[in-house]
Amino acid sequence: MSEEKDQEENVENETSASALDAAYKETNLEEIPQKPEVDHSKLYIWIADAGNDRIQKFDGNGKFISQFGSSGGTRPPYNPGEFKTPSGVTVDAEGNIWVADSGCHRIQKFDEDGDFILEFGTEGWGQDKFYFPENIIAESMGTILVVDSSNHSIKRYDDDGEFLLGFGYPGNFDGFMKFPTGVALDKEGKIYVADRDNQRIQIFNEDGQFVSKFGEYGFEEGRLNFPNGIAVQNDGTIIVAEKSQNRLQVFDREGHLKQVIGEMGKRDGQFNCPSSLALDPYGYLFVVDTINQRIQKFDPDLNFVAKWGVIGKEESQFKDPAGIGLSWEPDWAPTED
Repeated sequence: MSEEKDQEENVENETSASALDAAYKETNLEEIPQKPEVDHSKLYIWIADAGNDRIQKFDGNGKFISQFGSSGGTRPPYNPGEFKTPSGVTVDAEGNIWVADSGCHRIQKFDEDGDFILEFGTEGWGQDKFYFPENIIAESMGTILVVDSSNHSIKRYDDDGEFLLGFGYPGNFDGFMKFPTGVALDKEGKIYVADRDNQRIQIFNEDGQFVSKFGEYGFEEGRLNFPNGIAVQNDGTIIVAEKSQNRLQVFDREGHLKQVIGEMGKRDGQFNCPSSLALDPYGYLFVVDTINQRIQKFDPDLNFVAKWGVIGKEESQFKDPAGIGLSWEPDWAPTED
């Protein structure tokens, strides 16, 4: 009888403990702040599909929406709306799409429907000439910055394509560059450049004056091996994509390593030549995973969320995607406090 009574008491104690534990968990779950759901159907992802000579548009969940562009000829003159390995794309505040048409050594501007507006640039060196422009980004004041990679410089133009400013020369001194690739802006307007062949990140003020730099060549974590893409979070955290190392490295605003994401591979969160990065207003990161022929999406804590794309030339397929730009519906982005 004593053993049966002890067993009954143990069962009762376990049941009570389970009930208390469940109640504790339920109470604490209510106390944990939940991240708001983000409707990414109102976010638009523009991809420079370099190998297919076109721009593709998706929503933030990877649903194909539209495309425009076709392959240009092998030599100039090049027709409007034709591309030759477009490598960069951005969207300005008016909804216009700007494309770094790298192989044609020019910039093209389109409306939100992909209808041609204007073009400028020819092959060469100078204010209105380019030599394989690699990337492009729209600034808040209505201007655009072009990464003129093989001319080792950054150039600013107004919305009519008129030259405003240029900075950078070939070399490895402060403010000099060697095949720059990626470009990003922080919320103060400072300009971050992935100075690829100098194995560093350089930071400039909005007037193109050198501010600071970090990085040195190496394979170890914290060092850089041909940095290509770059993005800056609202708190100043800097994310760098390294094509040669198949990883993303996360640095604080002083250039100290915080985190490393990814490795060589095809699985979720792995990379094969990550080339370009873009952050949406909620902090979600989109990565152009070039040789894997896909786009990968990460949450604000840089956890893998989704992916889309395979190799091909049909809608939503890619052939060596290169650049990425974002736009969104009015009033979709969170308001700043």
